[in-house]
This record gives sequence, structure tokens and C-alpha cells, in this order.
Amino acid sequence: MAKKQKDIFSFIRYANCWEDSEVLRKALRIQSGERGVSIASAGDNTLALLLDDPSEIIAFDLNETQLFCVELKMAAFCALSYPEMLEFIGVRKSKQRLALYKKTRKYMSQSAVEYFDADLALIKRGIMHSGKFEKYFRLFRVFVVPLFTTRQSCERFTSLCDPKEQAVYYRKHLDNRRLRLLFGIYFGKRVMGRLGRDKSFYRYVDDSDNVAVRIKKRFELGVSNVPNATNPYLKYVLCNRFEEAALPEYLKRENFETIRNRLGRIKLVKGDLLSLDENDYDFFNLSDIFEYMSDNEFERNVAHIVGNSASQARVAYWNMQGNKYIDTKKLTYQRELSEKLFVSDRAFFYKDFRVYVKEDI
Repeated sequence: MAKKQKDIFSFIRYANCWEDSEVLRKALRIQSGERGVSIASAGDNTLALLLDDPSEIIAFDLNETQLFCVELKMAAFCALSYPEMLEFIGVRKSKQRLALYKKTRKYMSQSAVEYFDADLALIKRGIMHSGKFEKYFRLFRVFVVPLFTTRQSCERFTSLCDPKEQAVYYRKHLDNRRLRLLFGIYFGKRVMGRLGRDKSFYRYVDDSDNVAVRIKKRFELGVSNVPNATNPYLKYVLCNRFEEAALPEYLKRENFETIRNRLGRIKLVKGDLLSLDENDYDFFNLSDIFEYMSDNEFERNVAHIVGNSASQARVAYWNMQGNKYIDTKKLTYQRELSEKLFVSDRAFFYKDFRVYVKEDI
């Protein structure tokens, strides 16, 4: 592995999943007993998929530290009570995270334990705050937000429940000349590539695509259609926290025992999609992995999906900055469902969402 690739995979890039698990579950429509594949990332959405009673989920990632992050969250489900887990992960304030960590260690692999033991600051901070992408949002909240609005305005904005009221409030209290200028800089390729993601992630992105302008338009569409008060992703970006009234699905109290009882159905695999064992999978959660691929790599991955999917298998993925679309001769694009779910998506970073089905021949 080249040194650059080692650097990319040497730390937790995402401490949370930044794709809406509610949208994902509606797209995949998992039936009891089905088997599928899910990009591991931070684990949130793989854990949420357990709610639909699959028999097995292969959670894969090239970045081993992301798998360690998933292990840590799974161990928290095993070792801790629900209130303790919220403390440990970072939803609630806590001074006992190291003590809680000691309770989780026996449920983790030796490699994962060694990784976190070597950097206990990740634990003390709360794992949900310990990724590079989360640090990027924290810098936005601390240094950028005060330049165009107040903390009180953000708190009020994220507490609103009526999309029409939200749109009016946004135009009056947030959307000003300074926001447009700062947004264009902070969410542009240069700054996001350096502070939030990685410059290499833009290798296959069209240089003519104005990422910041598009993200801002997507944000405005989102707050005009989705209640802010129940949107955990918006709350984190603008206020640097999740609220217990608006949590990702895997962290909701009513889902705790179900997920805990089904953790054994997740199999963690270090590798890419092409490295997975051949099988007839029923569903694929692929996040936005295609935008990091060349066209040839993309076609190889699509062929692998088609060759290893059962009849009526569902495939779901997002495009954030890329333009990768599966040939409809290979898989059937669910246009109406995709567009409907995209409008209701609470994570406002992506430019589109795609759902495909492998139809009977």
C-alpha cells in the first residue's frame, strides 16, 4: 500500500454516517431473513438496517479504522445500558467515558482495543465527535457560523417543525451576503477537500461542478421540505450535537434492545466490494462509494453487483459530487421512489439518490 493510502486509512474519517438511515431503509425494503451488503463507514446505518430483521449483513470497508469505529459502537450496545451508551458515544455529557470504555473492551477485537488504547482522546471526546468530518463541522460552527448569524438563531432554526416557517426564517435570519460568500469558500472543493474529506476524493469529480453552490441549493430544498426539529444531521452541523428528541435511528431508545439482540448478524470485512465472497445478496447499501472510482472501476463493481445479487435485489447509493449512474439494461432504476425519497432526505449534502432493482429476466 502506498504511503498516501496508508495516511488516508490511518484515522477515523467519519464518526457518524452522513446518509439518512430512514431514507435508506425505505429504499432497500429489507424483508425478514434476507442477506445483504453495507458499506461500514461509522456503522450507524448498518446497525439501523438490523431493525428490518435481515439474517446477515456483510459490512465492508477498506479503512480498518472505520471498522474499529463500528466495533466500538457494537461493543457499547453489548456492554452498556441505554443511558450509558448515550453518554459514551457523546450524545450526553459525561465524565466517565474511560470507565465505560473499560466495560466495552472485552467485546472488541485486539486490534480495535490497541487502536483506541493508543488514543484515548477519541474516547474522552465521545466517539461521535472524533472523526475528521465531524471536526470539519465543528470548525464551521465555531469560526464560520458567527460571521453570518448568531448561536441563538441556529438554535431557534433547528427547533422549528414547519417547513414553510423554516424557509421564511432561513431567508430572514441566515441567508445573507456573508453566508453566501462564506458558504462558497468553506464548502468548496479546496477547503472541504483539505479539512473535511481528502483531495484524492475529487480525482473523478468534474472540475466544472460548483460543489458549494449545489450544496447550498440542496440545503435550501431540504429545509423547505423536512421538519428541522426531527433532523439530527442538521442539528449536528449547526449546533455540534444530537438531541434526544432527534436521534439517528440506531440511537433511539425504542430500537436499543432490537439492535443489541441482532448484533451477531453483522460480519465486518476489511476490503472493497469486489473482494466480498460471491453470493446472491438481496440488498446493497453503497453510500457514495462510486464517486471515488474511475469509470472502469465503476463498471467492474456494477458487474460484480449484478453477478452476485438475487432476483429483486435492491441497490441504493448517493452521489455527492460524482456522476456515476448504473446502466438501466443491467439494473432497473426506480425513478419515482428515488426522487420521492431524495426530497425527504434529511442529510443535505448529496445531489441525488438512486435506487435500482434487479428485475427477473
